[in-house]
Amino acid sequence: MGSIKKQVVWLFIFISLTLIGTIYGAMRIELARNVMPINTTMTQQMVDDRGNQIDDWFGERLSELRLLANLSGQRKYTRQQLFNETKALSGFDKHNYVSIRLVSRDGISYSDSFPSFSVRHRTYYREMQRYPKRVYTVSNLLTSQEDHQSIVIILYRLTQPLPDHTAYVAAAIPLTKVEALTHDLSIYDGTGMLLGRGTDSPQIDPQKELLLTTKLNKLPQWKVNYVVQKKELREGTQHLIRLLLIIILVVIALLGLLLILLLRRIVRPIENLTRSMNEIQNGGYAIRATVEGPQEIRMLATTFNQTLDRVYENETKYREATIQVLQAQIQPHFLYNTLDTIQWQIMGDETDDALMMIENLSVFFRKGLNHGREFMTLRDEIIHVQSYFKIQAVRFPKIRQLSIDIDDSLMDQPVMHFILQPLVENAINHGLRCSENTDNELKISASLISSTQLKLMVSNNGKPISKELVRKLNDGSYNAGQNSYGIYNIRHRLKLVYSGRAYLRYHSNEKLTTAVLVLPLVDESL
Repeated sequence: MGSIKKQVVWLFIFISLTLIGTIYGAMRIELARNVMPINTTMTQQMVDDRGNQIDDWFGERLSELRLLANLSGQRKYTRQQLFNETKALSGFDKHNYVSIRLVSRDGISYSDSFPSFSVRHRTYYREMQRYPKRVYTVSNLLTSQEDHQSIVIILYRLTQPLPDHTAYVAAAIPLTKVEALTHDLSIYDGTGMLLGRGTDSPQIDPQKELLLTTKLNKLPQWKVNYVVQKKELREGTQHLIRLLLIIILVVIALLGLLLILLLRRIVRPIENLTRSMNEIQNGGYAIRATVEGPQEIRMLATTFNQTLDRVYENETKYREATIQVLQAQIQPHFLYNTLDTIQWQIMGDETDDALMMIENLSVFFRKGLNHGREFMTLRDEIIHVQSYFKIQAVRFPKIRQLSIDIDDSLMDQPVMHFILQPLVENAINHGLRCSENTDNELKISASLISSTQLKLMVSNNGKPISKELVRKLNDGSYNAGQNSYGIYNIRHRLKLVYSGRAYLRYHSNEKLTTAVLVLPLVDESL
């Protein structure tokens, strides 16, 4: 499992993407289901409105032609007199008529300014002949013979035929006027198309186009077609979807900002608490968790600090008790042997030597006890070892030479007390006393190996240690009862006092056996 921060961020990204995808898909389906019909209905309404405008315009022309047709029933008109009326009408509203002609019963179309011609075979004339009760009819798309523009013919039946058998008024209506009324409709063939009787609807691509149709009341056999691209009908949907996505992104951005604030308020204090725990685990005893964040995390940090204080307090008590026990385990046998030696000196009338032994024993215990403190100066530690060596030199005359190679600048450096004596004791008991050499020597030296580490070495030229024993001494697997007490004591105390930052290692060859102690420099008020 990853960190809380990563889990929250990935969960936020997953939820955001899922939310966007779900809302986008749902809205796309919903808008396509509702907006498309709404746009189609609105577009159909526009087509119907334009159809009504065209229908009204044709209705006005039919009303004007009806007035002309009714004149023949009010009084007797000659063809020329009726031409005068048609001129007045076309002159008054010249944009709505290309021409107005009179048609005889046998299908001859007359004009007072253009030659006559026959319309006997034209569809609109035949229709009027076929249906005697029909008042008017409208032709399909034609080309005017007078000015060659596109027209339709409204053939209107006179109320009373003229004496010369004139029976119809034929008004040529320009389609430019119709196109002007339908200018804002989408165009099928580049101009817009008004379809008349017998004209097929335009062919469309059903996948991409939609055909909308409206009929004309005044021209029941006519219709207006409007071909629209479906993507135009969906255009409003796309705008709504884009707007919705923008709103979603803004909301997610605000939620992301809120997430960042929550991470800063919750996750960062947890990370700081974890970092403090790691530093404490690595030996930072003075470090405490920062009390910050929400109330629950502040309470957690406070409880952690309080628990840590109790742990340190109990650890200090345990360490002090452990050190005292370890010291007590080491010192009794030495004390008994030394007292026996003093007794024999007194009994042998060696009073001065006995006094010297007592003085050295006093120094040994006074420095060893160290007023219960964990640290002492290296100088006092050397004095403690020297007093021990002098006592042992009386008991074992074979060991006489102790050399100290330590710079005076290091003598005041604080070290863990009672640290050299066990090493010196092991060197005497297992090295010098077992050696057949007559020039036995014990040497103690000290040096800085870095600005933060001190190295102490206890060397002897006595009996060497086997490689297998060196390995066991260095990896901590050596266990020989009381004979291993000194090394166990040092290792255990190094771990307690220096928190694992100090170590003890052995090196041995035919000429020299050395115990190497590496200690971190400490700042203790002694």
